[in-house]
Amino acid sequence: MPESLPALILLGLALLFGAATIGATFVLGPKRPTPEKLAPYECGIEEIEAPRQRFPVKYLVTGMLFIIFDVEAASVLPLAILMRRLQGLGFIELLVFALILAVPFIYIWRKGAFSWE
Repeated sequence: MPESLPALILLGLALLFGAATIGATFVLGPKRPTPEKLAPYECGIEEIEAPRQRFPVKYLVTGMLFIIFDVEAASVLPLAILMRRLQGLGFIELLVFALILAVPFIYIWRKGAFSWE
């Protein structure tokens, strides 16, 4: 019996349960479409007119900023825990990782995401 058999059984049962749940709601669920239910929903406000201009880049820059800090926080902690065991190689790896994350950080800084208006 392979060691991964219980994990594969659990994965199979989870996929089967998910598929069965989606199938049951599709087959057994009520089907009463109305114009309100079929209309696209955007922030609870009805669209007055179609947008004529592009969204400011600042929204995308702020999203990139959150992604950068999330990746950094999730990745630096395991490296910090293993730093003593990895020694010099771990330090070089941490520096390379910091340099890779510094590129979008500098881009966001130059775009003015840190200046409050």
